[in-house]
Amino acid sequence: DEALFLYSIIRGSRLKYILEIGGLSGYSARNFLAAIQPVDGYVYTVDINYVKPVGKNHRTIKKNALYLTPSDVDGKQMDLVFFDCHDMIQMDIFYKFVKEGIISDSTIISLHDTNLHYKSEGFDPTKMGIKETYVEAEGGYVHQYVEREMVNIFKSLGYDCFCLHTDPSKHNKLLPFRHGITICKKFKPLINS
Repeated sequence: DEALFLYSIIRGSRLKYILEIGGLSGYSARNFLAAIQPVDGYVYTVDINYVKPVGKNHRTIKKNALYLTPSDVDGKQMDLVFFDCHDMIQMDIFYKFVKEGIISDSTIISLHDTNLHYKSEGFDPTKMGIKETYVEAEGGYVHQYVEREMVNIFKSLGYDCFCLHTDPSKHNKLLPFRHGITICKKFKPLINS
């Protein structure tokens, strides 16, 4: 569902250039590539580990995202940046790319893993052997605190933030948790005259 939501934003807004920070298996990149077709755009994926390209318009960059340069993304201004590497260096990348013109006030910022994992229907990471980063909060567990904190920072920087989250009543054995997605865009007043 989150992939479908991002697909509709990319397709509906006719976005061409997408930067993905954290690529894993390439699932998001495939979705992004499908959304930009037939537009002649590119998806750039940076990951500290090798990510296999999943299409002709998919450029993968194997390096620490902190060392990204404008040339890594062909000097293009990004239409959407997808933050999904769970490290606060992502804010350093944001500030650096704003300064270098790669991220503008028109760039859509997307952050994955911003929802809580709720204690419904037996979801308990301590019983599942998944203690890692989970912290209890607001009736659930914070899975990735970094992206949640980044949303708060973007809000303080004048961004409108829309969190696509589910509340505990929507979860059951068929949907024990949802990772959640947040979309941010710099607010600009709508001129009426």
